[in-house]
Amino acid sequence: MAACSTETKRNDVEQSPPDRVLSFYRNTTILVTGGTGFLGKVLLEKILRCLNVRKVFLAVRSKDGRKPAERLQDLLKDAIFDRLRMAISSEQLLERIEPVEISLEADSSGLGMDGSKEALVLQETDLVFNVLASVKFNESIKNAIDTNVGGTKLVLQLARRMQRLKAIVHVSTLYSNCERTHIEEKVYMDPWLNPDTVLQLSKLLSADEMSQLQHCLVDALPNTYTFSKKCAESLIQQQFFDLPIGIFRPPIVLSTYREPIAGWTDNLNGPAGLCLWTVKGYVRVILGNGSKKANLVPVDYCVNAMLVAGYDVADRSIGRSHQPEPTETGAWESKQLVPVYNYMYAQPNLTWGRYMNSVSMGFDGWIKRLCWHYSYAIVSNRVLFRVLSLCLHTVPAWLLDLVRQLRGKRPLYRRMVSKTNRFLETMAYFGLREWHIANENVARLRTLLTPTEVSMLEFDLSTVNWDEYFQSYIPGIRRYFLAEPVLKDRPSGVKNTSWHRRFDTCGYTELGESVVLLMNKHGRVKYVRWMEQDR
Repeated sequence: MAACSTETKRNDVEQSPPDRVLSFYRNTTILVTGGTGFLGKVLLEKILRCLNVRKVFLAVRSKDGRKPAERLQDLLKDAIFDRLRMAISSEQLLERIEPVEISLEADSSGLGMDGSKEALVLQETDLVFNVLASVKFNESIKNAIDTNVGGTKLVLQLARRMQRLKAIVHVSTLYSNCERTHIEEKVYMDPWLNPDTVLQLSKLLSADEMSQLQHCLVDALPNTYTFSKKCAESLIQQQFFDLPIGIFRPPIVLSTYREPIAGWTDNLNGPAGLCLWTVKGYVRVILGNGSKKANLVPVDYCVNAMLVAGYDVADRSIGRSHQPEPTETGAWESKQLVPVYNYMYAQPNLTWGRYMNSVSMGFDGWIKRLCWHYSYAIVSNRVLFRVLSLCLHTVPAWLLDLVRQLRGKRPLYRRMVSKTNRFLETMAYFGLREWHIANENVARLRTLLTPTEVSMLEFDLSTVNWDEYFQSYIPGIRRYFLAEPVLKDRPSGVKNTSWHRRFDTCGYTELGESVVLLMNKHGRVKYVRWMEQDR
């Protein structure tokens, strides 16, 4: 019986399909750009913890006088790497990550790398994940183009010279073509968009001159971010189609679901900032439609899909012969040399109403006592929104500032509300619309995984328990971004603690500023200081 049992197990092993994705990444060297950002951190942690790679080149820019090695040391102190540091010592971890200093200046070549470092990257790199981007919605048109288009061009020019290159995954956005109601998994070749012309304009004109042309360039798109991402996709399609490259389009990315820890985030970009201000009572009315699909995904699922896409891009490129450049007649789209992955599923897609109703899970009484009780209204009529915003946002802000002035203090609430209202108007573009999103390529990616790989690289959104997710959502923001102590972390006998909190909310992020709030022990604002965004 024992022999039979052993033979049966041996046959099961022999009949089970090989772990193609995990085998593909084994002993590879990966170049990651944008690894110090939100998505990049989770990607880096997942690669180091779950994939048996040989090395990761982390492309980092010097910032505030800190060199890449210093920034890497700070990066690895983030809570997202706690689980990894429990399994691997810091010394072993640093042996697998090599920081590479880069520059996106217009006159730099090879991303401005040191000569010997560049030679090493060109010789050893197997895969490239290009996550580098400016994600501010209201970034100046010149900066958005220089980073998201010019930076992409520099990365791909470097990749073209790599000796062992197997695949490149360029991270775009699901909203790069949001002027359309149907978004297919392809690069749209709009005749009016020439990326080289856009880059040349950005080099020749000043920031003020470019801002004067912004409305002409952006056209029907809602902001400079979506325009620059669309432009980068066209650049890839026109000039880098010969590379083994794929375009990955994530939607709105939220904090982690389960891996490596539940509820982790390092920012309040997108709806997270709006959500936090709403549950704290500062936002009482939102311009949007609660029945529209929100296109939200947890960041750990997003990273898993990116990793499987990297395998698929390499697999598609094997044996691919060189193809001619696309013609003006549209023959390019029929050949579809550059695979595109729209990471979204129709059925498990939350609505905005479900999202806003679910964030209250995980609350405790302490956060509900801040300012006003948690209540809000979502309205789709712009005129009604402005009337309600005047009554519920602007008038209370004026009254609060009047009280502050009578007490000899500087007014602050009017400015805060003014910026918040402008941000609510900006976000309304996405809250009032809904898109039909094709995802055949993403659905096919899921079929490539073996059961073992599914347990490590799950990304099908139908497997997300959203009730479980939201139990950690607000607590995760409070713990990992606001640095508030959870109850079990507070010293015994201490019921209330004063904390300095840096509110880098989506509204303020988009406007290029951040705000520091000092709360008293009752959770009410005592002091606000505005400062330029630090990134």
